[in-house]
Amino acid sequence: MYHGGTVSDDDEDHSSEATMNFNAKMTAKFRKAFPLRSESNLRRPTPIATPSLAQISKRLNFDDSFNTSTVNNTNAKLSELREEVVSLKRQLNNAENSIERLKASEKSAKDHANQLQLEISTLRKELIKQSHSMDIENAKNELNKVLHSRDEWREASTRFHRYFQCAKARLITAENELRRRGLLNENMKMTLTHAWTATECNTQNIQDNLCDLLRNASTTLEELDRSSEEQEEVEKYMRSLTKKNASDYDGNEDSDSNDTAMIFEEPEEAVIRDSISPIVPTSLEAEQSTMSESILNSTFANTSIDYEKDERIQRLELENSRMQDRLNLLRDRAQKSMLMEEQKNNAEQKYSLLEKNMEKILAEHQSLQTACAKKLFDFPEKTSQGRSTEIIKRIQDLNGNVETLQEQLRGSRFEIESSKKEIEALRRERDALLRKLDQITAINEDLKNSLYVEKERCSDLTRTTEEKNSELQTCQKELSAVRSEIKVLEEKLVEAQSRTAHLEVQLRNASREPTDAGDETQIIHLRNNPLQCAVDAYSEAEKERLRKRKAETTFDGGEPCEAKRAREEHISALEAQLKKSEREKEQTIRLQKDLAKKYREITTTLTGYQIKLKDADEGICYVNSVYDETEKQFVFKFNTESGIVDLLDVSQDSLSQGRPWEEEMQKYIGERHSIPGFLAAVTLQLEARRNTEDVERTHTFTVMQEH
Repeated sequence: MYHGGTVSDDDEDHSSEATMNFNAKMTAKFRKAFPLRSESNLRRPTPIATPSLAQISKRLNFDDSFNTSTVNNTNAKLSELREEVVSLKRQLNNAENSIERLKASEKSAKDHANQLQLEISTLRKELIKQSHSMDIENAKNELNKVLHSRDEWREASTRFHRYFQCAKARLITAENELRRRGLLNENMKMTLTHAWTATECNTQNIQDNLCDLLRNASTTLEELDRSSEEQEEVEKYMRSLTKKNASDYDGNEDSDSNDTAMIFEEPEEAVIRDSISPIVPTSLEAEQSTMSESILNSTFANTSIDYEKDERIQRLELENSRMQDRLNLLRDRAQKSMLMEEQKNNAEQKYSLLEKNMEKILAEHQSLQTACAKKLFDFPEKTSQGRSTEIIKRIQDLNGNVETLQEQLRGSRFEIESSKKEIEALRRERDALLRKLDQITAINEDLKNSLYVEKERCSDLTRTTEEKNSELQTCQKELSAVRSEIKVLEEKLVEAQSRTAHLEVQLRNASREPTDAGDETQIIHLRNNPLQCAVDAYSEAEKERLRKRKAETTFDGGEPCEAKRAREEHISALEAQLKKSEREKEQTIRLQKDLAKKYREITTTLTGYQIKLKDADEGICYVNSVYDETEKQFVFKFNTESGIVDLLDVSQDSLSQGRPWEEEMQKYIGERHSIPGFLAAVTLQLEARRNTEDVERTHTFTVMQEH
């Protein structure tokens, strides 16, 4: 399809109708004023006396000097000069339009550069805001970690508190049973106190992390659950013994219960102290101080802009520098356009001078016409010799003016050609500038889109920061509540410690006073000590539990379960990654195949050749033209080291038939060393041989003309 219309330049080469009519009128008037000898003889009456030979020769010379061909030449030259003046005016108008267009493009480029600078400044501000929001997010993440650790410590404290409450209840029952049996003496108290202090010293310098402590706490709770059945059997046995000796221990029950309560209440307070110890004020203050220091460090470290991460600002600055370079180029073009404007003014001056010369020539022509009308150039017999010489001089002057006008015409034509060349150069520069402006507008649109996306991201970030700020306020409120709880627990701890000290004092005072059991006291001797039996049973159960735990933790030749679980998780992650990489590989192969197929189709459609690479190592490829019905192939070999392409074979059936492309091969490959030129020549000849009626209209073109 063809859009728009084109104006042919044939009318500019030929003269217009008005010029032709004017030329015909001038020739008719000139013939009337200066007739030929044949026409003058018909009109003029014959003289009475025959003229002399000198007069005849003069008249002949006069007629030869005033031939109509010279006048016709001057008229044609005048018409050509007018046409050239009109074309010069048209070219000057085009130059003025191009100058105005260049000025407008320069102004738009300046506006675009200013807009880019504003966008860069806004993007810098937004990046600073993003860095502050990142600092806030880091602070919130650290606060969440602190809250999570606080919850873990709270859970651990509750579990340990529950554990020690259960242990307290069991120890109270054991104390009651021992009191009924009368086995609670000083040695027993010393052994219990020694066991407590030894365990406390062993567990005082534990530096495990929180996860290991929680895991150990859970295992201790599981151990208590497992040993609960054995403890119930021991309690049943002790209850059976107490039923038999209930009458013997009724009198001493009240006095001994106070002593045992004091003995077993000390571990309870210690249990409370140890249960609260994971969240003591010193550790909490240390954690809060480290948290505040990390927040401040991250804030001061992130306030400075990291230019390695701000690739967008660097890209915009580079684009700004490019726009500045283009602006400088546009300024140079504007200066050139100013020079062209000066040349236009000079051409206009020359045009005015030519018009003045044309007016002079026309005035002389009219004077000649009037002279001829008055028969000043008729030479009767009595005409003087001086009159004829004066007329001849005037004719010679007229010929000299014509020659000067011809020289001026040549100079004006040369200047017109040079101005045409400069106008063509300006047109090419204008087209290049228009293309650059289109590219700049496209880049501007992309930058606007990216700016819009960044603004949306900034709005999202502001919303998220507001949400996080509200969450941070709630967390601060919770933190203040936790601090108040900690203060209450500290007060309780102080009270418990004071109560423990008071009970210790009472215990010391009570141990110093003698006890009088009375005459009715009876001593019973048992074959086996029940406490020792309980301790032995407990030790055996502990050994069995350790054995089972060791058997559970070891698996497959001493490999821990946790290591096996971690290894299986790592293997599953690697398998998932392998599947993902295989899917991505298949997808890329599919995309490459589709792209190669489309590229082959487009190459075949544009070049008219099907190119098949048969041997990639040797660089041999077959080239077949789509216009060749015989499907004969050219064989080329590409040398990767030297980069030279050789034509090996043109796929002919026999040597007797001759090579039809020998001339093209000699011309393009032998002389010009151009294989693309050879293939193009073959394509043109094969396409010329086709039948145009059988050709499908698959190739079309569209010409867009600029108005």
